[in-house]
Amino acid sequence: MNKSFLARSLHKWLGLIVGLQLAIWLVTGLYMVIVDLDFIHGDPLVKNTQQTLSLPASPQVSIDTLRQQYPTATAIDLRTVMGKPFFAVTTPKQRYLLNPQNGAVVSPLDEKTAREIATFHFNVKAAIVNIELLTDNPPTEIGRRPLPLWRVDFDDRFSTSFYINPYTGALATRRHQYWRIFDFLFMLHIMDYDERADAHNLLLQVAQFTGVGFAITGLWLLFYSFKRRRKATT
Repeated sequence: MNKSFLARSLHKWLGLIVGLQLAIWLVTGLYMVIVDLDFIHGDPLVKNTQQTLSLPASPQVSIDTLRQQYPTATAIDLRTVMGKPFFAVTTPKQRYLLNPQNGAVVSPLDEKTAREIATFHFNVKAAIVNIELLTDNPPTEIGRRPLPLWRVDFDDRFSTSFYINPYTGALATRRHQYWRIFDFLFMLHIMDYDERADAHNLLLQVAQFTGVGFAITGLWLLFYSFKRRRKATT
C-alpha cells in the first residue's frame, strides 16, 4: 500500500473520530476562559462570609462541661451563625449546635432558621421561591457533600440555590445557572459523563491519543506533500 495513501486514510478516519470532540473542547474551553471563575464560584452572590466571633458576656457553659457531656466528641469549637456565637460539637455519629448560654441543642435547624441564614448570606435582594430538606438522592451539583442539607432557591436572574447545613448552620455551597452551565460544559470537556470530576478517565485518554494520532498523520501528509513538490520542481 502506498504510504501517502495510508497516511491520508488514517488522517481521514482519525479526524472523523476525534473531530467532533475537538470542536467540543474548543467551545467548552472558550466558555471557561471567558466567564470569570470567581463569578462561577458564586463569590459575588455571598455576603457576611467573615463574621466576628465572640462569646456572650456571661456564658454559663464551659468547654470542660461540654467535654464531660459529650465524652466521644472529636472537636468542640465556637461557630458564628448570623452574627451570634454557638458551640459546635462534633462526635463520630453526629454534629450539634449548642446555645452557649445554657448548652441547649439547637440543631437540626428548622425551615424558618434555614431561610434566615440563606437570606443573611445572599448578596441579592430576591424572594425565596422554594426550600426543602434533602435527606436522600442528593443532586449531582452538591458533589460529595453529606446530607442532610437545606436547599434554598431564590427568585433571582441567576436561579441561585444555597445549601445550608442543618447541624452547623454553615453555608455548605451555592449554585446558580451559570455554574450549572459551566458544570455541564466541564463534563463535556473532560468526557466524564458520570461524576463530572475525573479528568483522568479512560474515554478522555483514548480521545487524547486519537487526537495525537490525528496530528501525527497530518504531519506525515505534510511531509509527503513537500516531497511531491520537490519532485515536481526537479
